[in-house]
Amino acid sequence: MDPASPSDRRDEILKAARICFLDRGFVRTTISEIVALSGGSRSTVYEEFGSKEGLFKALVSSIIEQMRLPDVPNGPPDEVLRAFGVAYMERLMDPEALALYRVALGESAHVRHLGPALFEAGQKSATAALAGRIRGWVREGILDVDDPDRAASLFLAVVEGDLHRSAVLWASTPGTADIAVNVDSASDLFVRGARSPLTLR
Repeated sequence: MDPASPSDRRDEILKAARICFLDRGFVRTTISEIVALSGGSRSTVYEEFGSKEGLFKALVSSIIEQMRLPDVPNGPPDEVLRAFGVAYMERLMDPEALALYRVALGESAHVRHLGPALFEAGQKSATAALAGRIRGWVREGILDVDDPDRAASLFLAVVEGDLHRSAVLWASTPGTADIAVNVDSASDLFVRGARSPLTLR
């Protein structure tokens, strides 16, 4: 049997780290548990990641990469906003992303970098991308918006409603229909309120 390659060993360790960290949190997870689950060795973990903190950061980076949104397409605002809103919520509501938010809430004193990293990859990144598209619609005379950054932030806040918060806190598990209702309502409200007077004539 061929020995596992370094990349395979790294992947196995990260898979085990996902299970342990997202289930038990950072503080209650031990390297020994990850080693036992991955079938590797402590020396391999330290060679690859340097420390428990280094392994956790690598896991966070991989999940955050999954949360990255695609570029915002051009097109009619109502269509683009609906597509973007659904994509945004799908990433926020991903089970691993939700588990990571729970870890951030429960252990912010121990992993202070986690909350800002999640906010940067989620809400902040999405707001910046959408604000850029809104500026394009303003330049084209389609929308009349004074502050695209604030408008993008408020649109995403309406899209989220209480769905993400309730999921993070285990209060409920919103489905695709719940997300669709929020996205449709937010898009209709936004377009009606921001449409340029020129397009209403």
